[in-house]
Order: sequence, then structure tokens, then C-alpha cells
Amino acid sequence: DVIDITGVFLPIQYTGFKAMKAGLVANVYLEALGVKQHKKKYSTHVLSPEIQERIAEYAQDRDIYSKLARSIAPEIFGHEDVKKAIMLLQVGGVSRTLSDGMKLRGDMHLCLMGDPGVAKSQLLKYVTKLAPRAVYTTGRGSSGVGLTASVTRDPLTQDMTLEGGALVLADMGVCCIDEFDKMEESDRTAIHEVMEQQ
Repeated sequence: DVIDITGVFLPIQYTGFKAMKAGLVANVYLEALGVKQHKKKYSTHVLSPEIQERIAEYAQDRDIYSKLARSIAPEIFGHEDVKKAIMLLQVGGVSRTLSDGMKLRGDMHLCLMGDPGVAKSQLLKYVTKLAPRAVYTTGRGSSGVGLTASVTRDPLTQDMTLEGGALVLADMGVCCIDEFDKMEESDRTAIHEVMEQQ
């Protein structure tokens, strides 16, 4: 999630041998005074009566599918079929669990292919602005570890920590991976497994 934290940087007070060992170098922490969240989950959105009236009004419109598609990245001319696919990706489907326990995924995956300069990256960036929870990354500089999860050592406590990658941060949201063809083959297969089992 994208948040703004307002607070005060304060040094961590050491006493005894730790203070002698640390010397003049001190670790700091942020004492938060205020937190402002920019993007919210779908479940936390509250519909006002005005918005509900507009939704009911739009529901009567026979051309609402095309109008919603054209409202995605309006500065990019054309590509109406691609915009319709992006809109369906945002809305999603219905997940089902069958009687034998097998789960059918309701979410869809979208692969945009085309010549250079036809606004594929711009459409992806627009999706990250539109969705309440979205992550944009490029395949060129990302590895499978960076996209899924990695183990790092905490510089303050020296403990091993698990750090989530782009796919983990975009859970229950949208993950846009640009330049998918530039990725290593092994990293691509790791992502395919995640996409299948999400």
C-alpha cells in the first residue's frame, strides 16, 4: 500500500557496553504521528447515495461497456479491444470451489503483445494508477526472487527476514510486468507457477 507517514526521527538510546561499541554512530527510528493511506482496498470503499444513483443510472445505459472501456487511458486513441480486456481484468470473475475441492480461479491474466511504440507500457502504468492495489515492475531488471520473495538480513537486528516481491505486494490486486520477454527462462517458469496457483 502507498502511505504517507508524518513523524520524528529519533536515535535509539544505548546504555552500557552497547553504547561504547556503537560510539558516535546511532541507529534511528521513526516515531509516527500521522499515517495517510493513498489507496484503499475494494472492501473499504463506502458508496455514497450519489454514487449509488449514478451506478443505477449507468446500469440502464446499453452502451456502458464501450463507455467504460473508452474511459481507460482516454489520452490514448483507439485500442478499444485492449481497453475492454483491461476493464474485464479490473472487474475480475467469480472464483468457484467444486464439490471435489478443486478451486477454479476467477481472476484472469492478460498478455499485451505488439510493435514498439503502441502504448503498451502506458496502458500498464494507467492500470497501476486505477487499481486500488497495483504494482508495476519491469522484467528486464527483475529476477524470479525479486518478483516472488527473497531472504535478507536485517541491518539493525542481524536477523534473517523474508521480504516480499512484486507479486506478493500485489496480492488481491494487479501486478503489471513490463518487458516479460527480457526475463530469464527460469524466472519466467517461477512466475507461471505463481500465476497458476494464485
